[in-house]
Amino acid sequence: MKFIILVTLLICTLGQQPEFLQQIASNSFGRQILQTIQLELTQENAARQIYTMLNKLFYDLRDEDARSSKANGERQAQCVDQFSQINQIQEKAVVAKADYERQIPGKQEELTNKLNQVEQKNAEIQRNDQLQINLFEQRRKEHQLYEQKRDELIGLINGLKQAQQIIRQLQTSHPGGALVQLKDHHEQLLKNYAQNSEFKSITSLLMELCSDAKIHSDNDNVQVIVDIINDLIESIYDVQKREMYAEDWAEKFFQQDLIRLQKENVRLSGQIADDQAAAEFAQQRLEDLQQQALLQQIIYDNKEIERKSFEIACKEDNNAAEQARVSRNEQIQIVLQLLELFENNFNDRTRAALLEIVV
Repeated sequence: MKFIILVTLLICTLGQQPEFLQQIASNSFGRQILQTIQLELTQENAARQIYTMLNKLFYDLRDEDARSSKANGERQAQCVDQFSQINQIQEKAVVAKADYERQIPGKQEELTNKLNQVEQKNAEIQRNDQLQINLFEQRRKEHQLYEQKRDELIGLINGLKQAQQIIRQLQTSHPGGALVQLKDHHEQLLKNYAQNSEFKSITSLLMELCSDAKIHSDNDNVQVIVDIINDLIESIYDVQKREMYAEDWAEKFFQQDLIRLQKENVRLSGQIADDQAAAEFAQQRLEDLQQQALLQQIIYDNKEIERKSFEIACKEDNNAAEQARVSRNEQIQIVLQLLELFENNFNDRTRAALLEIVV
């Protein structure tokens, strides 16, 4: 339909051939065709040859337009495919990045928990170490008190035995200075060994009784006191045995507590090593997740740059193809106009106009 309208318009315009030929001459392609026609018009049977040439040129241009349109369509289809591939890669990158980022908080929490566990267990080890220091100090003081009391009890026993010897001198016919010696010994005994002892009162009482003239003048009374001192010494021995027994158990409990705390520290150290290894693994995994998320973002960004580059290239290629198509359509229209001229309106006047046209 368009072709019929175009031909009708051409027929209407051919009445004004000089203007028509001037329009063709204003186009570079048209000028080349007119120059060729002017050369051909000098030959015999020129009209038929020119028509044949124009007809071949028309089909060549039409075929070229079809090939160009097909090639441009294929190139644009490749662009669409390329955009589709870019979209797929970007979508995968977005999904992968979201998956990696989804795992990051959990791995960060796991790392924090492991580090906190290491810190807590190190604090427990420090507390256990301090407990051991405290136990050593407490045990040192307890043992010191034990040795002090042990020495006092031994001194008291020896002092009482010595007092017995002095008291026995009072039973002899020549007591001499035994009474004075007993008083001095009484003072020294109380000062050195019985000052902080639970036996202070009874020891002091016995010594005072022995110093009493009414008592030591009667041998029977003195012997009673000697026997009481023996019983007192036995009591002190019993106390000394109990103190030794208590000291042994205190040492045993002390060693048990030390061993318990040391074993606890060994156990905690093993757990710390495991927690540190787990923390290092979590740290490495966390860094891997962060790097993978960053890599997916880089992939996305690179593909976005590639997309924009392809968009520009495909647009420029399509614009160039469109410009070429428009130019070929103009060339085809010129050829059709000239074909119509040589097929239906070629005469001497037309020939003269073609030769006269300045190209």
